[in-house]
Amino acid sequence: MSFPLCGHIPRLTYFRHVVRREQFFEYESVQNEWLVFAVEDGAFYYEIENHSATASFGDLVFCPPGVVFRRVVISPVTLFVLRMGWGDDQGNELDPLRLDRLPVGKVSLRNTEKLMDDYAALKSRDFLDERWSMIGRNHHLHHIWLMYCDQTEQLPTAEASHSSDPLIQQATKRIQAQAYERFSLNALAVSLGVSRVYLCQKFQVELGTTPIKYVTALRLEKAKKLLAETNLTLDQISECCGYQNGFYLSRVFKNNCGMTPKQYRTEHRL
Repeated sequence: MSFPLCGHIPRLTYFRHVVRREQFFEYESVQNEWLVFAVEDGAFYYEIENHSATASFGDLVFCPPGVVFRRVVISPVTLFVLRMGWGDDQGNELDPLRLDRLPVGKVSLRNTEKLMDDYAALKSRDFLDERWSMIGRNHHLHHIWLMYCDQTEQLPTAEASHSSDPLIQQATKRIQAQAYERFSLNALAVSLGVSRVYLCQKFQVELGTTPIKYVTALRLEKAKKLLAETNLTLDQISECCGYQNGFYLSRVFKNNCGMTPKQYRTEHRL
């Protein structure tokens, strides 16, 4: 039986804050623990098994043990490098076979304001002794993890209402996980055991929109955050959001938002 996602409790074993790195020391590595790169600024491209995408501010990249993790810096990157084990809510270490629900690859947290608070707190622990620094950092790591758990329990609200249909609930969760990587509607339908036509019809009935429009809404939500909160170029933002290039993102953005990305950045720059 699959262990509940919220029952997985991360336990930090290694912490490092990397500032404005223009390249990684290693192009690829294999760890014996779970590894997470939490991006504070800049961007990097990664490949983990069949997952590949560009990660930027607001993204956490999860890599399980025993798996090749390849990465290349795209824009000078500042990030937290975290190695961790996992336990249950009683403090017992979890069997690796019970970790099948943990994410692999990129997850994007929508509440970036709270995330920035946690990042600031993680850095402020530097002056404490090693034991208390690790205790404090574990506290903030737990908070970040719970934000992700809470987020996965909710359907994205960009253009849709809640649905009680199990198929649509599963579809929206998978779309949320895959929206910022290469997305295939056919592959999604196959993974759910239905045809593409049936999935689209069901989506329209339950949520009043299509899967492609749903993906677009999620991607544009992320693009808006990156435009307002980072200095990434449009091409870099397009890679972070799952688009081929900045030109295509610009066209989609203007068609859906009524203004260009440049205009949006000017009006909403933090």
